[in-house]
Amino acid sequence: MSTPKKVGVTGATGQVGSRLLKHLHAAGIPAVAVVRNALGAALCHAEIPECEIRIGSLTPAAGEPHVLDDCDVIVNCALEGSGGIPRQAYTRNRALVDGLLKAKSLQWLVHFSTVAVYGELITAAADPERERRHPHPHSEYGRSKLFVERYAAAQAQKRGVTCTVVRLGHVYGAGIARSREIIEFARDPKFRLPFDGKLLSNAIHVDAVGAGIVELLRGRPAADVVSLAESTHTWRDIFDWHTAALGLAPVAPMDDAASKAQRRGWTDRSPVRDVMNWVRGLPIKSLVRSPSMFDLALQVLVRTPESVTKLASDINRRSGAGAHIARAVAADSVTIPSLYLSDGMPGPFLTLPEPSSSGMGSAPERARELADWADLWTTPRWRAAAA
Repeated sequence: MSTPKKVGVTGATGQVGSRLLKHLHAAGIPAVAVVRNALGAALCHAEIPECEIRIGSLTPAAGEPHVLDDCDVIVNCALEGSGGIPRQAYTRNRALVDGLLKAKSLQWLVHFSTVAVYGELITAAADPERERRHPHPHSEYGRSKLFVERYAAAQAQKRGVTCTVVRLGHVYGAGIARSREIIEFARDPKFRLPFDGKLLSNAIHVDAVGAGIVELLRGRPAADVVSLAESTHTWRDIFDWHTAALGLAPVAPMDDAASKAQRRGWTDRSPVRDVMNWVRGLPIKSLVRSPSMFDLALQVLVRTPESVTKLASDINRRSGAGAHIARAVAADSVTIPSLYLSDGMPGPFLTLPEPSSSGMGSAPERARELADWADLWTTPRWRAAAA
């Protein structure tokens, strides 16, 4: 396929979508950012002043023109939320996909999914191709994302539109929550990097996301489902990049025995096991804190009529129960998040070009942006103002 005539980008005010638009503009690919209102347009213009911005609905009513009718390619970085009712996420994301496929000139839909479809803790698959085709997510988030990507592929086929599902790895870089977590770990003297960081990271810098999608749009992938991550980078590579950019000492390693124990803490989790542990040591908040039981509750809510879950949500808001549950879950979170203990996700992976030597996306610019951003959120405002 030749270079697209015009690319529509949804989720344009998000961290990935906004960066992607910058890379499309730099590559000379005409792009349109879609936002919902004037505030979104202002935010998008402040970030990418040279970009064409349109305000409109991605789910137009029958007979109404689509805001992206003149785009032959749409990159869907948007994700509809549940509004506090998990079941709504399925309904809203189906509607979003149906709406995108109404665009008259659309020939190719690039739909962003996530590494989470492979589960919270990824273990090496005996048959990577089968795992790619039939992943087994362990969380409601992963299940909902897998559902939407399959729905998008099926509906695109009916419409005669090519669909490429891009399973995005853990994004890092300036302004990204993952980088903030890594920096906080690096500054914690008690933190140890599992397996000395030898595991593949499944991570990708936000600029590499933009560069990878540009390469995708200039060609055509061999598979309908592809992974987008820096496939050879380990967690040691990622942590060392952060610490070097900030002038911090490299994080200390965790030995293999302790690392395996951390991993078993995830692989041994199950609702039954958590119930038994709770029974041995009441009170009830111990059960609420369990990640697997919390996910089981989400599964139940997804299958519960909206009228019931809305009523429960309203009661929680009035009573403050939701805040108590959130604090309970956070208070008992696992010491090492599962992604730092996971094996690499299956490919094939999108081709990532080498970063340029200067300018946007270059190694010096990435490091500078990270250092400036880290300094911004770690320096108290009164000190910054005084300086």
